[in-house]
Amino acid sequence: MVMSRPLEAAEPLSVAFFGLGAVGSSMLICLAELAERDGVPIRFLVVVLEPELARDALFHAEWLFDRIDFLQVSDFDALFDGSDDQLAHLKGAHILVNAANPRFNEPMLKLGLEVGANVLDLASDMYDAETERTYTFSQYGFDQAYREQGRAALINFGISPGVTNFLIGLRLHQLRAARRRDLEIESVDLFLLEDIDADEIVFSWSPLVALEELAARPRLLREGRLQILEPFSAGRDHTFPGEVSPTRQYPLYQEELLSLHRSFPEIESIGVYTGGSEVELVKALFKLNLLSKRTLPQQSELTVEAMVRAILPGMNKPRRIEEYLRNGVIRRAHFAAAAEIRYTEQVRSDRQKTIETVGFSYLRYKGLLHSPYAGATYISYPTAVGAAILAWHAIAFIREDGGELHGVITGEDLARLLPNARVEAIRRDLVAWDIDLFESVRDATTV
Repeated sequence: MVMSRPLEAAEPLSVAFFGLGAVGSSMLICLAELAERDGVPIRFLVVVLEPELARDALFHAEWLFDRIDFLQVSDFDALFDGSDDQLAHLKGAHILVNAANPRFNEPMLKLGLEVGANVLDLASDMYDAETERTYTFSQYGFDQAYREQGRAALINFGISPGVTNFLIGLRLHQLRAARRRDLEIESVDLFLLEDIDADEIVFSWSPLVALEELAARPRLLREGRLQILEPFSAGRDHTFPGEVSPTRQYPLYQEELLSLHRSFPEIESIGVYTGGSEVELVKALFKLNLLSKRTLPQQSELTVEAMVRAILPGMNKPRRIEEYLRNGVIRRAHFAAAAEIRYTEQVRSDRQKTIETVGFSYLRYKGLLHSPYAGATYISYPTAVGAAILAWHAIAFIREDGGELHGVITGEDLARLLPNARVEAIRRDLVAWDIDLFESVRDATTV
């Protein structure tokens, strides 16, 4: 996602989006705002199956249309394998962004090498064959090729994963840099809150994705071994900033687990947990056996789960989300992440046990009504601006600072590779776009 050569002052930065849904549209808007603030000319190419739907996703940002070229393709696969003659439109792109589907990650990486561009994706397929077998993201298979080309692949860059990895990695790298031989990091546990108070069932993500992710068997790293648990087992409570009561949290198999384990193999216990109203809805379906793979009586071709999927409401379009928010159907929404880092070190004659917490909170959702982002969900918005801000400063590191970023790079890698001035600029920009950051330190013996 960074250039192997600096951009000339008058040369527009060229960003190509593949897909432009709730996240992609908000990410494009945020990149345009960052470019305008920093005086960087920028152009966008939006590659989609239906350009009119892409334009509709930008219904509060039509002022950007003179900077966007919409490219309609009949089949993404044909573009990826080179059989579509429209591939020429991508020549000269500095950045390819997968804002569509994790299954496009590998084809995008191949395409990036072919057209000489950098790439960015927002999430990985945690259950593809390669990741299931090796517990390593398949994108790493392209690491050497991108290093040889002097280009970068920013993977899992959003809010969670993405900003979570950046904040956790930043603190872990700082602890490592202290060079205290007696300091031992015992565990990292990440807690996520996805909570919405509304008169309707409003999914912030695709309901199908939510069902698959939350009902799958979660995994935790404990004492150096990966444990596979039953869905919605091993629950625990966590109190987030801005919440009066603790939220019940359940283990979740998400990108941060594998990413942090790869970056910090000496940490033997890593876990990701999630909770909130959306999680409780899926838990209720699971406990009622409504996600069962069993077939219905006298209907062997239909499973209980398939029936539930068929009747659940789909993800709402941006205009409907804005209407819900404007009319008070959505009363409150809170997306947050809090990572607890536990470590011990020798202090005087005793081993001091400490918990450091780093995280973010997004509570000002109603503020989107009076912005170009109106219509985004309370999770798609922070995901988009988190990705845009991380990517923007990676670019600035190359363009303005003369730095280098090559190969496959995660959020925690970026925290290690960027100079402190860039790290602080990322933190300030997250807050400027309404993502509040928090951190604390407390004595673990009192917990």
